[in-house]
Amino acid sequence: MSRVSFMKSVNFEFLRPKYDVLANLGGLAEAVLHVDPGSALTRLRSFGEEMTKTIYKEESLPRFPQASFYELVKNPVFADCVDRSLIHQLHFLRVQGNDPAHGAEGDLQSAKMSLATAHQLAGYMALTYCGEAKGNLPSLNEIPDPTNTIVQLKKSVSSYKKDIEKQQEELERVMDELDRERAKQAESFKQPAEPEQRARKQRSQKAADSLQWNEAKTRAQLIDAMLVKAGWDIGNPAQVGQEVEVKFPDNPSGRGYVDYVLWGENGQPLALIEAKKSGTVNLQAGREQARLYANSFEYMGFQRPVIFYSNGYETFIWDDHQYNTYRPVYGFYSQESLEYLIYQRHYRAAELERFNPELKIADRPYQIEAIKTVAAHFQNQRRKALIIQATGTGKTRVAIALAELLTRTGWAKRVLFLCDRKELRIQADDAFKQNLPSEPRCVIGETSRIDDSARIYIATYPGMMNRFAQLDVGFFDLIIADESHRSIYNKYRDLFDYYDALQVGLTATPVKFISRNTFDIFDCETTDPTFEFGLDAAINNEPPYLVPFRAKDLTTEFLREGIHYSDLAPDQQQQLEEDLGEEEARTTTIAGKDIGRKIFSEDTDRVILENLIDNGIKDETGSLVGKTIIFAQRQDHAEHLEKLFCKMYPQYGTRVCKVIHNAIPHVGSLIKEFKKPDNDFRIAISVDMLDTGIDVPEIVNLVFAKRVKSWVKFWQMIGRGTRLRPNLLGPGQDKTEFLIFDHYGNFDFFEEEYKEPEDTGSKSLLQTTFEERLALAQAALKQNHAAGYDVGVRLLKEDINDLPDESIAVRRNLRVVHQLQQTDLLDKLDVRTQHLLAETIAPLMSSRVLRDKHATALDKLVAGIERCLVENASCFEDGKTVLIAEVERLAVNIQAVRQKDKLIEEIKSASFWADPSIEKLEHARLELRGIMKYRKPLVYPGAGTQTTRTKDGEVWIQEREVYITGANEAMIYRRRLKGILDKMLTDNPILQKIHNGEAIGESDLKTLTSTILTTHPGVSLDVLNEFYGRTADQLDLTVREIIGLDPQAVEEHFKLFLHAHPTLTAQQVRFMNLLKNYIAQHGSILIETLYDAPFTSVSHEGIDGVFKPDDVGELINVLRPFLKPDAQQSEIQG
Repeated sequence: MSRVSFMKSVNFEFLRPKYDVLANLGGLAEAVLHVDPGSALTRLRSFGEEMTKTIYKEESLPRFPQASFYELVKNPVFADCVDRSLIHQLHFLRVQGNDPAHGAEGDLQSAKMSLATAHQLAGYMALTYCGEAKGNLPSLNEIPDPTNTIVQLKKSVSSYKKDIEKQQEELERVMDELDRERAKQAESFKQPAEPEQRARKQRSQKAADSLQWNEAKTRAQLIDAMLVKAGWDIGNPAQVGQEVEVKFPDNPSGRGYVDYVLWGENGQPLALIEAKKSGTVNLQAGREQARLYANSFEYMGFQRPVIFYSNGYETFIWDDHQYNTYRPVYGFYSQESLEYLIYQRHYRAAELERFNPELKIADRPYQIEAIKTVAAHFQNQRRKALIIQATGTGKTRVAIALAELLTRTGWAKRVLFLCDRKELRIQADDAFKQNLPSEPRCVIGETSRIDDSARIYIATYPGMMNRFAQLDVGFFDLIIADESHRSIYNKYRDLFDYYDALQVGLTATPVKFISRNTFDIFDCETTDPTFEFGLDAAINNEPPYLVPFRAKDLTTEFLREGIHYSDLAPDQQQQLEEDLGEEEARTTTIAGKDIGRKIFSEDTDRVILENLIDNGIKDETGSLVGKTIIFAQRQDHAEHLEKLFCKMYPQYGTRVCKVIHNAIPHVGSLIKEFKKPDNDFRIAISVDMLDTGIDVPEIVNLVFAKRVKSWVKFWQMIGRGTRLRPNLLGPGQDKTEFLIFDHYGNFDFFEEEYKEPEDTGSKSLLQTTFEERLALAQAALKQNHAAGYDVGVRLLKEDINDLPDESIAVRRNLRVVHQLQQTDLLDKLDVRTQHLLAETIAPLMSSRVLRDKHATALDKLVAGIERCLVENASCFEDGKTVLIAEVERLAVNIQAVRQKDKLIEEIKSASFWADPSIEKLEHARLELRGIMKYRKPLVYPGAGTQTTRTKDGEVWIQEREVYITGANEAMIYRRRLKGILDKMLTDNPILQKIHNGEAIGESDLKTLTSTILTTHPGVSLDVLNEFYGRTADQLDLTVREIIGLDPQAVEEHFKLFLHAHPTLTAQQVRFMNLLKNYIAQHGSILIETLYDAPFTSVSHEGIDGVFKPDDVGELINVLRPFLKPDAQQSEIQG
């Protein structure tokens, strides 16, 4: 290898005689240390990787040519031959260099720490492989800032960096060449025997000991790195004190030494850190010792610091001034974040629930109750809450009002609002701008930088995942997660664990379909969220907060029965043959639910569109259909429907009807156009994009031209139509209902014993591969199959060793991961270990880097075949067929594939499968992994979905009774009868008498009953009388209560009371809302009722358990207009 001329290094020249490349990598890192710390960190990571590869060569260890730095360090072959402290040092360089390698900015402190670690590692190489004596190792020299030198040389910093980059490129070329040579040699290396491994490990340990590498040093190194990441200057004792002496009466000397003290600008201690060895006992002892040290600071006249205790892997915070319990954190607070914690001790409102939210933002009684319930939760030292609110009831408003309340009362300085799509991020930003115009906002993802001066931060989950580690763990005080359902948490849980913030989950998903996992994450009992206001409560409220719907089932013969050639009439068969070709037509058998997916039926879709135009709710002119969403099967189905619409209604065309899906350029502007209330864009044919989260109150028709498989999704889609819209059909003509046309039997599907499927779709390929390997090991154990067991356990070990320690998900379970990596638990694979692998370790697999999805897919397939072989099961033949098919797709024009010709032909031959074995399958897997990416794509005949013009059969249409839980029959009748009576009042003298409180005779009563029943035969007066506990001759009393009761007035009456009494507790607001609902439903109330259900659900003592005696008088004044006459009399007498 030719020598390259590189600048001389300050600290690595002693390596140059033997390890020229390492010396150059160290020198290049030094050269950019001050001008570009991020690049220095990346080069020092390369130093660690190159050194690891060098050790492999020096120790003659086998390795895969394409193995990553992480894989090399974690490989059991390597771990068995070197001291564990060396692995820690290498991991430190790798982790420190990871963020800059992925685009984050590095900082000078981190770069200096990594340089010191690389220098120590260089010393290890000199001691172990160069025969150098410890006394001859040079100490680390400070690297001067080259800026002045660059100026003297009349160069710019950018040209200086370019010179360094040229040297870096040249060095990378040399390293690639060197690595190819080493990889070839590694193919012949074998794993050392156990005695040889022990000897090498002892030699490695000797070098590590002479460099004084031990657990304490490793722990300090990790803690220092976390402090630097949080912005602390560990070299400045005014910021970070180490081994700080305090008065400590519990020690005989009367003194103690605190491992770390983090100081504020005013010289007061903000926090202390107690560093302890690994192990549960040590950490618990650390917590108690840290508490005593915090006492010492108070004893010495300082403020009480926040407590952290850590072993470098697990870290806990205990702000025992405000919380009685400690909690895990994944880093340290920055100085600014700690200052805010101290500020809160003095200025945070103690009784948060005694404050009303900002009523301009959220003024509805249930919204006030939601916010006060969460406030009470936080006040009681809980840090998480889950709010369930139906779509259209103002979840975002509740979120904004909660954010405003917590910032106003000193509970939060910075708030993060998370949503799952860019469109919803834009919508949330608009809502925050409108409701909190003076609060500075930052939309994360619009720029690469995060503005730390903002108060409100809005981001999508994926956008935040790419950036969250840029900020310290205490940066946010409140995180609000919109649509907090299970798939969000399976994928983005790291976000919620990383930030030590109050957390509120918002979802419209009904309780019965929220997974236990989601309740667990928000520390709620299963089926018991912090607050719930569902679709039933919103629609059944008087007056309704959401619009009810009518549902119509409209199906055709094809949609009911499907298209089966043998069942068609001759003319239908002929048309199908014309459309598809005779051969294909004759084999056609398509289920009704697959129309629109496997085939387009023009006549079926014509019926769907025609029905909408003829029977859908129209606009105020009655001439054009109102705003409508058609839910289509797929993009091509949506485009087919749009094309057909234009053919059927050319006078409307794409002015009225357009497709919306995510493949359309500038789809955001199309959604904005549809949301405008006063244009001709009336029909949006949607593929997923309008299913959830989009607010268009003008929607009056929903058309289901697809089968929906999830109940949760179905009701989210229905939620698109539930929003109120005053004056939609002209002045005083509000939106009172919307129509659902269900063409695919969705209501039928969900009314049968439907169970929401488990959310397996979010499992990563790495997780399902691990689960398949676990199944292999379990099957082999059961069948006593030694070869299968050995391979299964070995593969499980490899996967577990590949888990990255720095991932938050892994750190959450680090003790278990390390136990599996460092003990013989996997070799024994008892029942407890199997459960641990399935439930805890398998989900962690998605934290690994998926380096080659094609290779991993092969791993999964082969593990499945091996399991079937061990079990002697029929699935072996299925797996064999799939593997042969996959191998046959390998492209013969690729050189790498041609090199495996012999093996490929062998796998395709019968002889390979005549005597199958685990060894043969494993050999094939390892040989084929690297070339699976060269498979040719699958090509299906007749690309695109075909269309038939075959005449569809009989159309059935019927109105469906949809029962909304919680709506009792009498309440529905009363609402309906009130509408009837209100219209009759102006022209009916008997009703006018009742309304004015005048007495009426028996003949008047009979006449009124007859009039109502004649004009509205569907109304049952018996049901109403039963509801009010009256006889038939007391109908006038029932009617008087109904026409004298204005639900809107009742709502306003109670709303004003809540607004005027901000100090009501969450429990008291809950009681008042129950009272409002009772009066709105029954028209009046007796005082005794306040001691019965439903009021006993708030307190078993009824009103006395909620309000003090002094408050009851004011409460009676609120109730006075609604007390029954006999109740008023008794109350006055009382």
